[in-house]
Order: sequence, then structure tokens, then C-alpha cells
Amino acid sequence: MEIEIVTRKENKLLEREEVYFKVKHEGKTPSRKKVRDNLGNLTGGKVVILEYLRPVFGVPEAEGYARIYKSEKKAKEVEAKHIMERNLKKGGGEEKKEEGEKEKADGEKPAEAEGEANADGETSKEGGDTSG
Repeated sequence: MEIEIVTRKENKLLEREEVYFKVKHEGKTPSRKKVRDNLGNLTGGKVVILEYLRPVFGVPEAEGYARIYKSEKKAKEVEAKHIMERNLKKGGGEEKKEEGEKEKADGEKPAEAEGEANADGETSKEGGDTSG
């Protein structure tokens, strides 16, 4: 994987660098984590917030945009909470998947077990016609 910085702009007000880059790779598009790590090493930034990474059709290449901060404190002041969670989470998404499965199991409705209610609010245990 090779990263080429296309545009590099220093934003002194927000104490960050804004970088547009291209990633040349073999096989599938590299993970966001790998790109963040390599960009951090390349630019010397401590916190890399990867806004997007988009593959180029038909070419083993991807284009992206990142914001690079010198400190995590400044990044947390400026960036939205969900962006920080997306970029700084330690796991690989497994934790979120497990939570979703747990909610799905807990979310079963008791009405489904007893039978479904019709338009009049009556419950029927059999699926027959109740309009009778």
C-alpha cells in the first residue's frame, strides 16, 4: 500500500492539517485503520480522523480525505461525537454486532406469542377470518 498526498492544508484556527490523498494498493481496498495508521506515520500527527475513503472504479486505487490533529484533546473539541467514535474505536465492529443481536433477542413482542390483534383489538390464536 502506497499513500500519495495530493493536497495538504494547514488550518491554524482549528490546529489541524487537512489532507486529500490517494492510496495505491493491491487486491481489496485497505481497511480504514491501516490507512489511518499509515497517514499518521507519514504526517507525524497523533490523531487521524478519516472522513472518507472511496475506491476508484476499475483501478486498484482509493481516494480519501483526512483531518490530522496533534492532540486527542483538540480533536475531541472540534469533531462530532459520532465521528470520534468511528475513528477511535478499538475493536473491529464485533462489539456493535453482538449488541444488535442481544437487542433483537430482547425485542420480541409478547403479543406475537399470544396471537396477533385484529383491527378491533381482539386477539385470535388462529389465523382464520374474524370478520364473520
